[in-house]
Amino acid sequence: MVMVNLLLVNPMNSFMMVAVWAGAGFVGGMMAGTKKGAFVVGLMVWLSCLGIIALCVYLLIQSGLSLGALVIPPGSSLIDLLGIPLIQGAIDQILPMISGLGGGFDMSSIMTLIMPLLIWFFTPIIIVIVSGILGAVVRPKENF
Repeated sequence: MVMVNLLLVNPMNSFMMVAVWAGAGFVGGMMAGTKKGAFVVGLMVWLSCLGIIALCVYLLIQSGLSLGALVIPPGSSLIDLLGIPLIQGAIDQILPMISGLGGGFDMSSIMTLIMPLLIWFFTPIIIVIVSGILGAVVRPKENF
């Protein structure tokens, strides 16, 4: 559940997610010890999370979940599933973007659709890399 929140919750709206990404980057930067190493560690942390999500999606598809066979737990309805805060937040973000495309489709409307996705994608990367560099700078250097 933590991985789902880390990847799907908008980091610009959740201080807790920013703190988790910053903590992971800081610890990774302290372990790396150099600014270059902290950059690589931060980038690899984010890319490995995306890899884990891709694996989970693949395993769900392999286990039989397809668009035609959505399994709703017994005793609940589709309305209950759409009322989950994470799904409701996604719907609240998608509906204004779709309604803004009513006048036609040009380059500005494409940017309107892509910009929130780019912000969602790059914010955790920037947070992890910057906090990793801070962790590398704070780490006491060893004398050999």
